[in-house]
Amino acid sequence: MKQTISRFTQVGDWIFEVKMVRALRVNTYGEPYSAVANMTANGDQIYIDTQMTREGEEFTRKDFLAFYEFCQMLEMKSVSYDKIKNGQRIPRTIEIVENTRPTKPVVELVKQA
Repeated sequence: MKQTISRFTQVGDWIFEVKMVRALRVNTYGEPYSAVANMTANGDQIYIDTQMTREGEEFTRKDFLAFYEFCQMLEMKSVSYDKIKNGQRIPRTIEIVENTRPTKPVVELVKQA
């Protein structure tokens, strides 16, 4: 996993918390972008909304993996989004595996000498 990004930063008597992120698909900031999405953080979960692309383009698996890696860096435990298929909204939630504790205890048996 790559480095983490702090969601909290203190400046003077203020603590700033990242709650919303705007993501742009572009090679260089300031250039025209081909896709945009907004993300909203709530605790250790993040929701991807407002996914928009230029006409004829779609979000790809490579795009989603970039979002997943970003969520890992924020130490999120899950990411939710809505997939539109045949005009129907299908809500999805994906666990961020590296940041999620197992739901069952991990037991390892060892042989004593």
